[in-house]
Amino acid sequence: MGRLRHLLIAFALAGLLAAAAAAPASAARLTLGPNGCSGDPITPTKVIAGTADPALRGSYVMVPFDVPRGTTSVRVKYCWADPAGLTSNNRSTLDLGLWSAQRGNRLWGPPEFRGWGGSSHPDVQITPQGFSSEAEYLAHPDANVPGRTTRGFVPGRIGAGRWAVELGVAYVTGPEDGNALGQIPWRVEIQLGSDPADAADPYHPARFDPRPANRRPGWYAGDLHVHAEHSALGDATMSEAFGYAFKPIAEGGAGLDFVTLTDYVTTSAWGEVGRYQARYPGKQIMRSAEVITYHGHLGNQGSLTYVDHRTGPVFERSDTGALTLRRGPTPPSHLFRRIHRHGGFTQVAHPRIFYPSSTPGFASFCRGCPWEYSDDQTNWKRVDAFEVSTGPPNFGAAPSPFLLQAIALYDRLTTSGYRIAAVGTSDSHKAGRFDVTSRPIGTATTVIRARQLSEAGIKQAVRAGHTYLKLFGNAGPDLRLSGR
Repeated sequence: MGRLRHLLIAFALAGLLAAAAAAPASAARLTLGPNGCSGDPITPTKVIAGTADPALRGSYVMVPFDVPRGTTSVRVKYCWADPAGLTSNNRSTLDLGLWSAQRGNRLWGPPEFRGWGGSSHPDVQITPQGFSSEAEYLAHPDANVPGRTTRGFVPGRIGAGRWAVELGVAYVTGPEDGNALGQIPWRVEIQLGSDPADAADPYHPARFDPRPANRRPGWYAGDLHVHAEHSALGDATMSEAFGYAFKPIAEGGAGLDFVTLTDYVTTSAWGEVGRYQARYPGKQIMRSAEVITYHGHLGNQGSLTYVDHRTGPVFERSDTGALTLRRGPTPPSHLFRRIHRHGGFTQVAHPRIFYPSSTPGFASFCRGCPWEYSDDQTNWKRVDAFEVSTGPPNFGAAPSPFLLQAIALYDRLTTSGYRIAAVGTSDSHKAGRFDVTSRPIGTATTVIRARQLSEAGIKQAVRAGHTYLKLFGNAGPDLRLSGR
């Protein structure tokens, strides 16, 4: 069994290497040139440049900047560069978050969170207005649309005060990667605008209908890990994701009853879901998020509250470039506790995908994706659901080559006495489109026994462990038992 597992993993890696060479990224990283970051030109109000070294891996650097009264738009471009000729599979990766005016001298926290784009959002903007149209997004997913807030970020008032760019140091190459310099340069360009037109049409979240999609108790099929346009720029639109998920199997869809929309970290998609509900009567969309950390990802399912994703050390950078530690590492068990406090359920995502991350090449495909927190840091008593099967990579009808490792971990946990619901998910980013790094929605499918089809009904069913998964999707076979 061990030899088979390693052969499957090697096959997966070879396939993904070929796909990565053939397929363009959904949003290209801006390159650091002699005149600043490449891409659409801006007129920076402020430019901040610095370096990052391997000692910062897994931490977060808050880079402050001042926003004056009367500001109606905040635009941020950022970029970084590895040394020329670097051939290592491990490339440097800096993620981008944005936080509004801090309160006093406190560390920027959940009330100030204004969005996160990972490394797929090199050019972002926040205004009081909402997002660009679906047509504009489809035409140019990563384009800046004047006056509109970038997907993945939260529109609203631009308060005066000390804002911060968050640079998440996912990875910085060092000598072991061929980077003899032992550090990389980065640059942040900030453009502040005061055009009243950028605040002429303030954003109003759509009303979400909390009524059950179906009031009858029964077995309902769904996908508990689905991404759309508020994750990586270039991902499927919500229309595409929900349309494929709820289209009958006979018509080429997934034929599901529910999905949880788990866009990366941010809450920005939640105010949009209500605009789509009426299109899909009898179907349930749950507002959720995938919390991205550098040692594992987790599902914040149905809590309707942002959960601080910064589990690594958090530093604040001064104007001179000096770093001050503002907060030490936070274990994921604290995040689970916060999700529970706000009425959600917790889910460990793709725990064994590209595991272990120390395997050459694995980390460059999926930074921080495998669950590599210790049992003490995790506290499995606070985990409600475990993704036994997770979609990527896409090998058609074949299951993920990392499935066997996930089953082994799940077996260890259940034999140790933990009651955790087994679930199967797609982690889809492309709805039903073929993409070697993304399976179609519903592959795998989780079937729940719920009192009703609603956000509350889904949460109750998962917490009770009333789940089973269909590895090959909703069209796969079931084993039904009845008793009297």
